[in-house]
Amino acid sequence: MIYDLIIVGAGPGGAMAARTAAQNGLKVLLLERNSEPGRISRYCSRMMRIGSVGFQSDKVPTDLEMKRVTLSFELGDESQIIRLHGLPEVVTIEYRGELGPCLNKTWVSPSGTVFRRRATSENLEGYVVDKEELLRGLILEAEQVGCEVRVGTKCTAMEDTPDGVVVYIRHAAGEEKLITRRAVLADGSFSPLLEQLGYNKGRLAGRGRIKFMTYILDRLDSPYGESNHLSLAMPSRHPGFVNVNRWPPGRFHVGTSASVTSRINLPNVLNTFMGDSPFSGMFAGAKIVEKQACNMDLRPPVADAARGNVIAVGDNVAYAETAIKGAMGLGYMAAIASQAALLGQDGNALYNNHWQHGFNFFSPQYKRWNKRIRKMPAVLDDMQINTLYEWISSRNISGMPNDILYDNRDQLYRELPEIAGKLMGETVDPSGRSVA
Repeated sequence: MIYDLIIVGAGPGGAMAARTAAQNGLKVLLLERNSEPGRISRYCSRMMRIGSVGFQSDKVPTDLEMKRVTLSFELGDESQIIRLHGLPEVVTIEYRGELGPCLNKTWVSPSGTVFRRRATSENLEGYVVDKEELLRGLILEAEQVGCEVRVGTKCTAMEDTPDGVVVYIRHAAGEEKLITRRAVLADGSFSPLLEQLGYNKGRLAGRGRIKFMTYILDRLDSPYGESNHLSLAMPSRHPGFVNVNRWPPGRFHVGTSASVTSRINLPNVLNTFMGDSPFSGMFAGAKIVEKQACNMDLRPPVADAARGNVIAVGDNVAYAETAIKGAMGLGYMAAIASQAALLGQDGNALYNNHWQHGFNFFSPQYKRWNKRIRKMPAVLDDMQINTLYEWISSRNISGMPNDILYDNRDQLYRELPEIAGKLMGETVDPSGRSVA
């Protein structure tokens, strides 16, 4: 049997690719190594951000024409409609899981001083979703329009040839070789198939990895409101932020990260923040119901994610901004581009154009904005964090930390020269002027 499209990985990108391609009449096979479709056992993002902003900055790059996917929600009594915009058509997804509203992102110092992303504390950042329910719905829709789904099936190798793609799989019954005209790789970070196909050549393998750890809690007693997305900072406990947010269905999470090469014990960090810090009161009545972890690769993105007869989608060719809405947009475009290629058109160019203009990490300008700003808890002490947050709050400044520091750097150098120097990686003279 020869398939039109085989998709490896049933996450947001893979499930959306399967759904779209099957809806358009292609003969599609979706492969998932887990035995239960949609089941997630490791830590991964549940946040669906409204708008088109990135992860580190709200600035819109001007050196690259940006065509980012945005989304909107239509709320109903029994189900919600998620709409993806910025694609060749508006794509609608019916979602029957819980939506947890995430209000204004809030940064909190050890003294309790805060600043926020938006001036109003009720600003809606987006929703956290029951990702398993979202995936199950997408996979079910794909099956209903003719997609074949095989779970408990691992793709062990892939060969891209002029005549199509050879896919080798392993399952409970043994090993098998499949033939497909096109393939989509949506198998996540550290993909061995991507390595086999040569995508990782020149990707700076030594760039580093990040480890994540999160506790899922049954309750939260936050003085800032349980729907506010919090980033807690206390450098004496951890040189990074500890994030607190909703976690459907009906739960909350507290999580953090560090370099894989560091000796930081993330469970110890979370235990300390929950039990022995100025923030411990909000966790006093909480019970840990689950623990999740994962590692992510920091290698730079692959520019030509579509090459030959294969399109790579999501975390295997990039980091962070491809989460959920970005991944679903990429999955949709991978299906459209695959169909175009099967019709004799340049589907790879179609996909790569969307890919290279849809995410901030392809903008040199965006990378420069963020490269020169150091993470606050990594370079400041507790007292300096308090001082900086008070400086921001007293001036009624709101925004993402990197944007605030970059836009107000001259004033910051004049009034808080030591703190500015640490954050910008520059030294200053007594007048507050940079001498680096």
